[in-house]
Amino acid sequence: MTTLSLVIWFTLVGIVLTLYLTFFTWYLWPALMRKSHCAWCWQSLHLIRWYPRGWSSTICGRHERQLRAQSAARRARRLDAATRPPAEVQA
Repeated sequence: MTTLSLVIWFTLVGIVLTLYLTFFTWYLWPALMRKSHCAWCWQSLHLIRWYPRGWSSTICGRHERQLRAQSAARRARRLDAATRPPAEVQA
């Protein structure tokens, strides 16, 4: 191999790696931002006092599922209490 072919080979490898890292970051960036900006994650790790004030609060998928399950359980309890007949009072 000549010096010119080595230079061309390393240049192509560098370009391909740069493109790969660019597309990989572009693909993962929304997920990274959601996870890093989730105030619930910061709170669960006991880091909420260092949560930057300038960040808008988003919620990650894990905590969204947890909140939806809690909301469904609350809704079910409320519906159950509303459909239950009133207790009879015996004197």
